[in-house]
Amino acid sequence: MLDYEQAGVSIKKADELTALLKQDIKSENIGMFAGLYENPAFPEYYLVACTDGVGTKIIPLLKAGKVETAAIDLIAMNLNDMICTGASPLFFLDYFATHKLDVEVTSRFIKALKNELAKYNCALLGGETAELGDLVTEGHFDAGGFAVGLVKKSEILSKNNVRPDDAIIGLESSGPHSNGYTLIRKLHETGQLSDEELNQALEPTYIYVKEILELCNKGLIKVCANITGGGIDDNLKRVIPEGMKPEINRNNIPAQPVFEKLKSLVGEDEAYKTFNMGVGMCIIASKDKTGEVMKVCEKYNPFLLGKVS
Repeated sequence: MLDYEQAGVSIKKADELTALLKQDIKSENIGMFAGLYENPAFPEYYLVACTDGVGTKIIPLLKAGKVETAAIDLIAMNLNDMICTGASPLFFLDYFATHKLDVEVTSRFIKALKNELAKYNCALLGGETAELGDLVTEGHFDAGGFAVGLVKKSEILSKNNVRPDDAIIGLESSGPHSNGYTLIRKLHETGQLSDEELNQALEPTYIYVKEILELCNKGLIKVCANITGGGIDDNLKRVIPEGMKPEINRNNIPAQPVFEKLKSLVGEDEAYKTFNMGVGMCIIASKDKTGEVMKVCEKYNPFLLGKVS
């Protein structure tokens, strides 16, 4: 069976780098979903910043002409991380690197960024476009995003609020979102995934900003975890204190055909380590708040994933 490392991506090495940086840089922000910045000019608030890209999902997206989906994915990868702190997005910048500038494609991408960001009251403040013919292959581009938000220090989502027996609620994903596509592409190239199955995996990443912020405003949420690289377990560990652990019931996750197929091709352990497996966001809340949380998030078919023990 082909796994993520054989396809070209090593989660183990990424974890080693994170551990090394924690040791050498000694920043509390390393390992968090977004970085917190404080300044005497705004003593009651944190500025929250994050940066991310779409990864190799951008290759099949461009081949399929899904430029607007790439823009949505770029926003999602940043804002879904930012809201794990409880911050409201303020502004966004992009870095667009292409082999040779195609005005029509580039303008479509930037317009899609602006229109999608407007839904979350986030301004597209600016960006950079670079022609890198010796670095980016012909017919392709890559994009990075950078987002800044704001949260009151008294309202920050912190794992210090988590207690044993808290509920873990899952929000459904639209598919693999923007992680694991080096493996997905290899499976497609070797004929193990059909063209139709690959196309199903290219759905735009869900953006959970409005629902998470509503939960924050209503005091219904303790923490949340954006399920990206490393899967459910590794991302939940980032928001649960030492001495506690998540107890997950995989049987409660609504089945999606794309994940059932991936599981059959790479094995259950590798699938859960690489993909979100249908869980785009995890919310941790007091057990007695579960019903209210699910009502706010009903758009994403919420379900009880497990509990903290």
